[in-house]
Amino acid sequence: MKLSVVIALVATASSAAFAPTPLNTRSALAPSKMAAEELYIDQERRNIMNLIVVGSATLTVGAFGIPYIAFFVPPSSGDGSGGVVAKDALGIDIIAKDYLKSKPALDRSLAQGLKGDAT
Repeated sequence: MKLSVVIALVATASSAAFAPTPLNTRSALAPSKMAAEELYIDQERRNIMNLIVVGSATLTVGAFGIPYIAFFVPPSSGDGSGGVVAKDALGIDIIAKDYLKSKPALDRSLAQGLKGDAT
């Protein structure tokens, strides 16, 4: 209910906020000065129009930019480890220190990959 009242008030006020300044019919100014005075927009209206432009541009860039950037952020499981435990041919976990101690430098033994393939 409150939102609809606010929208109605903004819609009513916005039509008056951007109306041109009324032309003085009794002024004795030269025609060139009258034309310049007719198109004058005060600072408050300029600020409101600038806020509307910046707000709409922000919404547009955000609507397209956030999903675009989110596409390049990889999904995570959320636990912080972010890795897969390495296993040997029998499916036993490989611990780095023990594995390096038991194997010589040029050993060609294999470990299981992500889908059980040898790597």
